[in-house]
Amino acid sequence: MAIITQRKENSMGNKTKTWHVIPAVVATAIMSFCGVLIETAMNVTFPTLMTEFNTDSSGIQWVTTGYLLAIAIVVPITAYLTRNYTIRQLFLASNLLFIGGVLIDCISPSLVILLLGRFMQGIGTGIALPLMFHIVLSKVPLHQHGTVIGIGAMTTALAPPIGPTFGGVVS
Repeated sequence: MAIITQRKENSMGNKTKTWHVIPAVVATAIMSFCGVLIETAMNVTFPTLMTEFNTDSSGIQWVTTGYLLAIAIVVPITAYLTRNYTIRQLFLASNLLFIGGVLIDCISPSLVILLLGRFMQGIGTGIALPLMFHIVLSKVPLHQHGTVIGIGAMTTALAPPIGPTFGGVVS
């Protein structure tokens, strides 16, 4: 339990309370979990979406492709974002984009609007995934990096096996 209460120098040489960092890591890990969960859940819903939006598989594949494309574009940009914005601002933006995308998806009357929502979700997830590691590497003492990264990675790693079941239940 020393990880929760220690006050040590982090890898950047700054003093930080690790117990402040753990909730931030868990929160970004949960956000990453949600992003991965939604991604793996969507694959199961393709037949339902094809019927709902009256399209074929080549059109509906953009639901996944657009999401992954947004993540692929945003992840490299996150290094720039972490230098110019605070962790709190990025976390808030990530959550707002993701939740906004979910809301757009819920009310989407067409495939184009659904794709817009998925792209927004991808941007939010693309910020959240590297943000968790940024928090650990910049705020956690060097000797505790493995433990704290393990907590975050374990949380995120639970999503792929749950996603298809979740998608099946939802559709």
